[in-house]
Amino acid sequence: MTESATGNRIDIEIDAATKTELDITRNGWQTVWDTDFILDSQKEIYAAKAETGEIVALGAYRVQQGSVAVYIAYMESQPESNPTLTQCKKYQGIGKAMIAFGIQLSIDANCNGVVIFEAKTDELEQHYLRDFGARPVASLHPGGPRTFMIADQAAKDIFSSYLFEE
Repeated sequence: MTESATGNRIDIEIDAATKTELDITRNGWQTVWDTDFILDSQKEIYAAKAETGEIVALGAYRVQQGSVAVYIAYMESQPESNPTLTQCKKYQGIGKAMIAFGIQLSIDANCNGVVIFEAKTDELEQHYLRDFGARPVASLHPGGPRTFMIADQAAKDIFSSYLFEE
């Protein structure tokens, strides 16, 4: 992930989100993260934080042993980096980092790095196809957002970009 103003690389750590971290979403975030949809017991909620402790993103993942993929139910950048809330994003690459984390969860759950998720907008659809090598798959919710999968070489490329960064 990089800081937009300087181009400097920003290290992040992703851990299980605390109630306090979810409570900050009541102030300026696009989504309040203590809703029943997000806090569903089948989802694991994680917070991505900069070394300063600043929360840069939250992600909700469904990891089920024996499944073929990890489902990324929802992810959101902090308000200062969320393109629906600001013109000039504070950080770049947050979505890729959260997807890479989903790939790690998938590897850990013996799902071979496969992740599935939905594109909330047409712009995100194009971004996932063009920049992440995502492939459309059968929709999880007929009539809802389009569903995509990242697997194989695309997953390896995203995951490896974090393993070998300096």
